[in-house]
Amino acid sequence: MRVDELDSLRATALVLMLVLNFVTDLNHFGLMNTETGDMWWWLARITASLFVGISGVSYFLAHRLEYDFTKTSGRTKRLIFWAFVITIITYIFEPSVYVRFGVLHLLALASIVAFPVARKPEFALGIGLILLIIPLSSNSNLVWIGLSETVIAVDYFPLNPWLGIFFIGLALASRIYPEGKPLTGIRWPEKWLWFGRNTLTIYVIHQPILIGLLVLTGQVPLERII
Repeated sequence: MRVDELDSLRATALVLMLVLNFVTDLNHFGLMNTETGDMWWWLARITASLFVGISGVSYFLAHRLEYDFTKTSGRTKRLIFWAFVITIITYIFEPSVYVRFGVLHLLALASIVAFPVARKPEFALGIGLILLIIPLSSNSNLVWIGLSETVIAVDYFPLNPWLGIFFIGLALASRIYPEGKPLTGIRWPEKWLWFGRNTLTIYVIHQPILIGLLVLTGQVPLERII
């Protein structure tokens, strides 16, 4: 079930993520300098928390009336497919920093492992809190399941804290939207809501567009990409 205010908030998170990923591209190509702990670093974590948390809320709403895995299985399959496409493409073009467990990998995993507690918010909250303190390993091989602490990649979403945030979002949704009804009566512009309802498509295509713009404007030589 769709809640317009959630779609609007998701659209906001998406736009912020696109801006931040562009900043990441500029930093990667040496056109801008960002550092751990600066404004961009904090804004990236706030935006990611918002995006992942909303995904947890939406997961609860999808199963609020029908406890049926098929309600979200189609999206889960698309997440898995595009997650591995991104892994392959980044390995081809940026093998030193390719994506092994990015945001799509995380959301695909979350969509599977959260199902048993989709309608048990107290268990979801407990799992979420445990995930926030679960230690990550120094074993780099565990990056494939989001349990490695030090990873050099253009996108990495370890289980701590991100899967924890997903579960906490799921748990809070039962309190915020117990009846699945919007909290506000605001009529959001349909074009804006479209962004919030098509986040996966936009996320998948945004990097080729951003990097293409950098190449076309002469900021990054084509040889640097291929």
